[in-house]
Amino acid sequence: MSAVRTPVTLPARAYVSPEVYERERREVFAASWNYICPAATVAAPGSYFATSIAGEPTVVLRDADGTLRALSNVCRHRASEILSGRGACPKVLRCPYHGWTYRHDGQLAAVPEARGFPELDREAVRLPSFRVGVLAGLVFVTMSETVEPLATYFGDLATTLAPFALDRLVPEFGDAWEATYAHNWKVIADNYLEGYHIPVGHPGLLRLLDYKRYTPHLRTRHAFINGPFREKPSKDQLERSYQESLVPMPGFPQQYEQSWNYVHLWPSTFIDLYPDMIGIWVTRPDGLQRTASSYHVLRSPDETPEAVRLRSLNMHINELVMDEDVVLCDGVQRGLGSLTYERGVLHDSESAIGQFHELLRQHVPGIDQP
Repeated sequence: MSAVRTPVTLPARAYVSPEVYERERREVFAASWNYICPAATVAAPGSYFATSIAGEPTVVLRDADGTLRALSNVCRHRASEILSGRGACPKVLRCPYHGWTYRHDGQLAAVPEARGFPELDREAVRLPSFRVGVLAGLVFVTMSETVEPLATYFGDLATTLAPFALDRLVPEFGDAWEATYAHNWKVIADNYLEGYHIPVGHPGLLRLLDYKRYTPHLRTRHAFINGPFREKPSKDQLERSYQESLVPMPGFPQQYEQSWNYVHLWPSTFIDLYPDMIGIWVTRPDGLQRTASSYHVLRSPDETPEAVRLRSLNMHINELVMDEDVVLCDGVQRGLGSLTYERGVLHDSESAIGQFHELLRQHVPGIDQP
């Protein structure tokens, strides 16, 4: 009988190679369904949400007829980004640089001083459009014309998220948290996908969560990680205050009331399923060793003052966890540039990393090769 082979990680070069990074932009992000925003954010006619997909400025909007659209957010004149943040454009999209305007379907509508462009065929100018869809109350966009439909892309994700009723929660962008990290985007994903580092790297989480029952469940292009609470109260005052005041949101699934749960959506979206709130963390590659991110909250529409306080306690606890993770990822990023490190091995509890790396191998053939 042959010995069981220990799973290995991607090679270090996959995290530090400019060639790999450029291939990932095209072969991973442009070829996948990427989370953009909650559907409620673009529910009203004229509402929009602007972001980027691996460096490609993108805007999702609801046109006057109620159709959800996704367009390139780059003016065809001189490449200026047209819209920023989120808001409303009731009639047209207007470039802030020279005032070119586009209809909601991307067609060029008007050009200031048009006589200065005697050969411009305005009917031929339009913003490229992308496929867009809604799943479990969340908006996704893909730049690919051939990737499978959103309804099947993530397997049973809709069923997994259905008990949490994300579409009945309220987006709290007032608490949105923006940050940029000096890490390759995969370093961040690897860190999120395993709990093996909790006993050493996160003393607070170790006091809150029953580490021995911290379990990843691998699904189609996503992973669900269950982190049950410990029964013993934490000795830390902040953590104990959270434990003692924890009241789940109305309608939160009973089976998850005594746990923190985490979902990774391929390629780089992370959903924190807490009893008191849902956090959605989007990471966007912004260079080989630079990752931009945003974190926003979905909360109950009937949130009480006590629930607001509870959510604040949660955020304080997890801010400390994030600070610890940044230090850990800093060390990993430096280590990946070592002359002596080639690749690592994976513990049984790091199976979600193994799945993530296998998806990268499928999308970027040869990523393991020197």
